[in-house]
Amino acid sequence: MPIDTEHAGQPSVVRRILFIALAVLALLTVYQVYKSRSGYQLQVIRTSTGWGYDVLNQGRLILHQPTIPGAAGDRGFANEIQARQVGERVISKLKEGKGLPTITPDELRDMNISIP
Repeated sequence: MPIDTEHAGQPSVVRRILFIALAVLALLTVYQVYKSRSGYQLQVIRTSTGWGYDVLNQGRLILHQPTIPGAAGDRGFANEIQARQVGERVISKLKEGKGLPTITPDELRDMNISIP
């Protein structure tokens, strides 16, 4: 059986197409991972009245919430877990981009946040 010396050592057309397809898939995967990364960060903070949270975007403080939002007075959250839960809800709303990330008393009740 004769050996085709003219095309020896050259990748076949199918291999080239597969390589290009894999490269495109890799680039799309990297783009999706980069796109899904959020610049928002949550920091739970201890305050003189309980717990609160800060929301940062790209390392910059954009929201300082030392008290329970929407609750009368200046009471903080009863514990770190509650502050984190509400802070995460706020970040979720920020990611949706639907205006201000307000938290209603009904939402607080739905999250079992005790409102003094």
